[in-house]
Amino acid sequence: MSNRRDYERLLIRKYALLKLANGEIIEGETRDMGMSGAFIECDPDIDLSDGTECTIRLMLDEEDKELTTEIYGDIRYSDAEGIGCHFLKVNAIYYQFIRALYD
Repeated sequence: MSNRRDYERLLIRKYALLKLANGEIIEGETRDMGMSGAFIECDPDIDLSDGTECTIRLMLDEEDKELTTEIYGDIRYSDAEGIGCHFLKVNAIYYQFIRALYD
């Protein structure tokens, strides 16, 4: 697969919950994250269609479990290792978190 990303991905491991439009919840952990997406390692038996809309809930600080954010996105691909998510709308909390890591 060619790299079509606008932003570099950073190797960041954070707990993630994906909520699909049908209400299904998928639990996983990010392998990498960037300004416009993330790869989430999860159960390899999940079969998802590209373009499936989802909400991604990320726990940004393991010390402060209340520091979480939700990002609206969609599934770009899934494979045996997990799910590639594209962020359609990022909020200020996530933007500040990831921007600080780029600087």
